[in-house]
Amino acid sequence: MEWINRNVEKLPRNSDFPYRVKMLYFCRQQPNKHKTPSTPPDMFEISIHLSSTAEICNDKINGVVIQEHFPNMVRKEPGQHHVFYTDSLRDSIAFGYSVDLIEKFKELGMYPDRIMFSFEMTPEIEKQVNEFRQLCQQLYAPGVMDRLDWLCFKLYREVLVFNSQKPPAVTEVDKFKNISVWFQIHFAESIDLDQVARINGFSRVTFFRKWKRLFHVSPVQYILNLKIETAEHLLRETDMSINSIVHEINFSGTTAFHKRFFQKHGMTPNEYRQCHLLADLPEN
Repeated sequence: MEWINRNVEKLPRNSDFPYRVKMLYFCRQQPNKHKTPSTPPDMFEISIHLSSTAEICNDKINGVVIQEHFPNMVRKEPGQHHVFYTDSLRDSIAFGYSVDLIEKFKELGMYPDRIMFSFEMTPEIEKQVNEFRQLCQQLYAPGVMDRLDWLCFKLYREVLVFNSQKPPAVTEVDKFKNISVWFQIHFAESIDLDQVARINGFSRVTFFRKWKRLFHVSPVQYILNLKIETAEHLLRETDMSINSIVHEINFSGTTAFHKRFFQKHGMTPNEYRQCHLLADLPEN
């Protein structure tokens, strides 16, 4: 079992970061049987319950029983009683702030009405939790408290962002816009449109129909347009040969490229290049 519980209010800092922690705590495999701690009247605490041998966090806060899945976060108000109704072991971390900072946190939108909620454990939160544990074991090393002040603030904010309130679902329009961005990045590769449709939950017919409704061209034409636009840029800005450009944009062949380019501009790629070279010449 690992644990630490320290009042760090008076430990020296080198920066003037305003959100300084007063207390730091973490435990691993800590028994929580019927404990009844009270938060000090001059402090509020952010307690993050990471995991437990119990499935549900079954706690009583100021006489109100609250049940949440793990991981979860609870904000303990000044002077608040917190009772654990379990014989389970928990992994938790916690940090406390002066009551003087409550209004500042409210101004930042970091003091929600809900005092306890479950959240999604993301790689970023997990990384910050691990760093928190490591720094808590180096409290008297130079600069560590400055890093912990900032880390606790980031971690608290990160958990609030990924709380149990699910973000709005991605709309179908957003999904198609994301696909268009993917096309813009990968247009010079061999793209299997049937696979793109399937991965995004559409049949080929439905995918093509909805895409054209939004972008007014088919997916095939959209990708061809990206290839031609890139070719135009390369003709204007580089001295690459036509064959090299055809290879660069992964066009189906030089003859097909010339035909498609002429359909759009009414001139060959070389004529297009010469026009732009003449346009860039300085006037006498």
